[in-house]
Amino acid sequence: MLVAAMRLAFIVVYACLVVSYISPQTRHLELGLLALALFYGAGLFAVALHLRRPWVSWVSTAVDVSLVSASLVVFALAGDPWSAVNNRTYFDLYFFIMANGALRYDWRLCAFTTALVLAQYLGVTAYVRAHWPSLATLDPFVHGVRLLTLAAAGVTSVAVARWARHLRLMVGTDHLTGLSQRRPFLERIEEELQRSQSSRATLSIALLDFDEFKKFNDTHGHMAGDLALQLLAARLRKSVRSSDLVARFGGEEFVIAFPRMDVERAVKRVDELRQELASVPIPFGGTTQHLTVSAGVGSWPSDGETFEKVLAAVDQRLYEAKAEGRNRIVGPRTHLRAVDG
Repeated sequence: MLVAAMRLAFIVVYACLVVSYISPQTRHLELGLLALALFYGAGLFAVALHLRRPWVSWVSTAVDVSLVSASLVVFALAGDPWSAVNNRTYFDLYFFIMANGALRYDWRLCAFTTALVLAQYLGVTAYVRAHWPSLATLDPFVHGVRLLTLAAAGVTSVAVARWARHLRLMVGTDHLTGLSQRRPFLERIEEELQRSQSSRATLSIALLDFDEFKKFNDTHGHMAGDLALQLLAARLRKSVRSSDLVARFGGEEFVIAFPRMDVERAVKRVDELRQELASVPIPFGGTTQHLTVSAGVGSWPSDGETFEKVLAAVDQRLYEAKAEGRNRIVGPRTHLRAVDG
């Protein structure tokens, strides 16, 4: 919501600037930019309501930077090179865009924004130098300082994004199990989906649920239940790859994402985890207890183009595993189905 508000503020400020700088020589260009900005704002609002994809923020950021740079070019085309390279108000919009990028907690987007700003501003100054070589305002030292300032602001936005993301992940850690909570997991899974799309790799998902956990809690008490979750989560975290994502999805339900792993291998791997977890001793009250686990397994893109669709398929398979007797793994019908041994 904050990012959307900041982007709306940028569009409003930009539109006001364009209106205030309209001149007879470039009226058609500036009105065209104003219309483009308003159309872009309306389109961005519609996209935000119906489409939540990682690439949207990259495209919108590129358009933001390009709108500011296009306005500077219009000054040069109007025969006003001084404003093209010295207009502080437009120059400050570059910083506004970089700050907005930092709010997304994605350092790669911040680095991309900084590189784009530097490249486009260098392009504007190069154009002015080529057509007005004797212009006194194009002092190399001054423009060197401006470029360094932009670069420093970019580095700062990258650092802020990385640190803010680290804090969000810390806040998003389940205090009982030490695993990620649902919300930060969903944020990270979007990044993994983006990587999978780029590399055309399979992303497998497993949803695990400990069998009859409520009965275990009612019989042995909540302290025993908490201890069981801690021990089982510790084994789960230790048994997966460093590249895998594990989270407590709610109650006794856990989710695992296996990047670059096809669903056949994922089913076999989850079945190995099922056997490992069933062997974990849970000492309480002078006795040792054990819990079994059921799971559903699926993959992107076979089970859907979005994580929500894949999760729905996986959740249905978990339900089937429970209905078929628990302590088993159910994958797609067209792939390996692993049952209790």
